[in-house]
Amino acid sequence: MLSQNLYTLSGSTATTVVAPTVDAGHYLLKNIQPVAEPMDYARNGYLYLYGDSFSVTAGGTVAFSFLTGDTGAQIEFYEILTTTSDVKAELVEGATITTTGNPIPAYNINRNFSDAHAATLKAATAIAGGTVISREYLSGTNQAGSNQALDKIHTLEANTEYAFRFIGVGSQTTTVFFQIAWAEVYNGYNDIWLGTKDQSFVLRPAEEIQFKLFPSETINAIAGRDGAQLTVVRQD
Repeated sequence: MLSQNLYTLSGSTATTVVAPTVDAGHYLLKNIQPVAEPMDYARNGYLYLYGDSFSVTAGGTVAFSFLTGDTGAQIEFYEILTTTSDVKAELVEGATITTTGNPIPAYNINRNFSDAHAATLKAATAIAGGTVISREYLSGTNQAGSNQALDKIHTLEANTEYAFRFIGVGSQTTTVFFQIAWAEVYNGYNDIWLGTKDQSFVLRPAEEIQFKLFPSETINAIAGRDGAQLTVVRQD
């Protein structure tokens, strides 16, 4: 006979997922969180997307503030396009940023899930100091523009403000299209430990383990975050 239970785990307190029984049994334990790659994150409702176009004048700058939440953020992919003139795009960390206007919404790529992301994206009017930690250069002319669509992963710190800055380095005003997709639950946040967090056997996303347990044995599980799920199947 098969029995199955689905456990929603805590990131701070262990949950008993296999309790002592009167007889031995064969068990399968599987971490059902998404694999750490953009397509799987998107299918499972973990990716938020922002995209828009704007004008950048010759020698001018357009910038955005990106303030991460308690788990930080991981940029999974982005695209930048310029139509008629060269543009330098930069990701800046540790700057003093002056913002304006209301937060700019982003949307869950999987429309069955909530749009309630923790990061705050706003327009910026000034950026002072900081360190450029990533940059791209796009060339454009009256005859042809250029674009870059990249799966270049950027993992950003928690509760930290970053700036996206676009500088017109050509001789004309150009239209820039920019979009990013980011996850806020990623990497170790989807791991599950069978025992003590960071010190015991770990199930990575989509990994499973099978074994036989005797009647007196117990398994406790703890996750990298609240809400991670573990399925437990027992065969008598």
